[in-house]
Amino acid sequence: MRTRIFQIAVTIAFLLCVGNAYAGTTAPADMMLVAPAGMQARKPDVPFSHTLHAKQGLECKTCHHTWNGASEMRKCGSPGCHDQPGKKDGMSFYKAFHDSRSEKSCVGCHKAAKKAGNIKAPTSCRQCHVKK
Repeated sequence: MRTRIFQIAVTIAFLLCVGNAYAGTTAPADMMLVAPAGMQARKPDVPFSHTLHAKQGLECKTCHHTWNGASEMRKCGSPGCHDQPGKKDGMSFYKAFHDSRSEKSCVGCHKAAKKAGNIKAPTSCRQCHVKK
């Protein structure tokens, strides 16, 4: 009986610590994903909901894959990240969102989610690039 109570106490303490560790990281406001300055987008900007993605259980590091959990998060189009033009280069802005083979990209993640049964995950151009 004492062992069971100890296990429950340890579990509660762990959950409180984990909760406090992530308490400072809250989802930012919804935003528009836009091409970096100097790049011309061929399709409309994409509305993006951090709140919706957080509710789906995605952690910040899913997309912000170079974030160390403490420093300021960088946007995809930040210098040295996915700030390159073109479609083929793995560091390109386009590829960061459209690489169907990578679950770090929007399209790749949405396709994997759809395959796993999330029928609401958008996978076509028009579902994300909404005309104004």
